[in-house]
Amino acid sequence: YVAVLNPSKKEYHKIFVNPRSLTCEVDPDLPMPIRGMLAKVMKSKKTLSQNDFSNTDWINFLPKGHIPLKNVLIAPLIINDEVNGFMGLTGREGGFTDEEARVVTAFAELASISLFNSQTLEALEKSEQKYKILSNILEQKVEERTIELKESEEKVQNMITNISDVLLESEPSGILTYISPQIKNINGYQSEELIGLNFMDFVHIEDINSFKETADKALKTQKSVSIECRLKHKKGYFVPISARWSLVEINNELKVFGLISDNTERKKIDDMIKREVKQLKELDQIRNALVTRISHELNTPLISILNGSQYLLDSYSEKMSDEVENIVKIIYQGGYRLKEMVDNLITAYEIETEQIIFNIKRENLIPIIKECVEGLIFQAEKRKVFINLELPTELNTDVDKRMIKKVILNLLSNAIKNTQPKGNIYIKSFEHHNFLDIIIRDTGVGLTEKEKPTLFKKFGKIERYGKGMDVDIEGPGLGLYIANEIVKLHVGEILVKSKGRNKGSTFTLRLFLN
Repeated sequence: YVAVLNPSKKEYHKIFVNPRSLTCEVDPDLPMPIRGMLAKVMKSKKTLSQNDFSNTDWINFLPKGHIPLKNVLIAPLIINDEVNGFMGLTGREGGFTDEEARVVTAFAELASISLFNSQTLEALEKSEQKYKILSNILEQKVEERTIELKESEEKVQNMITNISDVLLESEPSGILTYISPQIKNINGYQSEELIGLNFMDFVHIEDINSFKETADKALKTQKSVSIECRLKHKKGYFVPISARWSLVEINNELKVFGLISDNTERKKIDDMIKREVKQLKELDQIRNALVTRISHELNTPLISILNGSQYLLDSYSEKMSDEVENIVKIIYQGGYRLKEMVDNLITAYEIETEQIIFNIKRENLIPIIKECVEGLIFQAEKRKVFINLELPTELNTDVDKRMIKKVILNLLSNAIKNTQPKGNIYIKSFEHHNFLDIIIRDTGVGLTEKEKPTLFKKFGKIERYGKGMDVDIEGPGLGLYIANEIVKLHVGEILVKSKGRNKGSTFTLRLFLN
């Protein structure tokens, strides 16, 4: 038989068995462990014979079902000084002689050469097959990559063709080496006409110095730069453009890559915006003058009406009939409401135009609160609403007295308007560690969750109608907006709480002491 070692060098399997040999029950295709006499041959790398094999310990290493062995001769198959297999003989009548051992050794050498050639040929065939597979894969990958590159090139070309901006490549001196076809839409030239020409030759003479300065800056810093200038059209006139470019080093050679945009439409828009801004400024001046004029023209007669009606009520109420007195009160109330509306419109205008002026001083808020209550007591009495005060003697902080008075008046007026007859308004104040609160709570119609977000919006008037809604809905809806804006300018806040319809509302004016 002839056997070869497995790659592990720990087992072998037979590749040839003499068909005239005795029948062996052991499957020749099964890998067998290297032990006993085979192990000794492998270690010594020499031919070994044993003519009394059945009486040696090696007989114990034979697998079950193996043919009986009287004598054995085993020669190693050596390739590159390593044992790669064995040639084994057995059943020689009279045993093996030394001469026969030498002959078998010679045959083993020839078998080794044949085995080596066979293994080499098999390896070459496998390598060739593997090479063909790899070659086919490589060809497929190259073909796929070629298609991808072609598609990518087409995409880039389509992108360059379809964008409105112009791409260019030039030498640092300005000589154009590439410019995209869109240049025709800007200056009327075909891209082929411009290749080899200097881009700066087309720049307006008044822009050339700043253009060169920007170009020099790009050369020195090698950073991206941009400029707006005028480019000569083929027909002789100049087109406003914006140009942006940067220097890139390719194979130790500097190249300029740039992007040109047509500013014609943008220039028109800029000019239009400038005209619009100028007109808006003029309109703003007219509006300022108009507001000032209206303020003066309305306030002057209103003050006369208020002062006159107040004087009549104070000095002649006892001499008036009830009917006349009620008429004078209506005149006073209407005048007061109109003046309040005018004042709110002017204040809202000042807030929007940032013309409002603050005069911050240390003030005691208690007299201010009481003054506001006195100013609205007539309105409260008319609606049969009771105002209850629970205030300390002092509540000092830094505020603009005139503006804070507007806030309290608007909050209190809002409470009176939205409280039904025989309702109550409670005014309290508390001073905390770093802030103080003025709390105005009413027993009025209350607020729903839907109504709360509109409270402090300009003209955010909440219309309430229906049974039990005996509220005063007059006014443009500016009071709470103005109050909130003034408080924000004081770096404070107005907090609102209400449990819902007909459950009253609580407005808290919070001013921080720092």
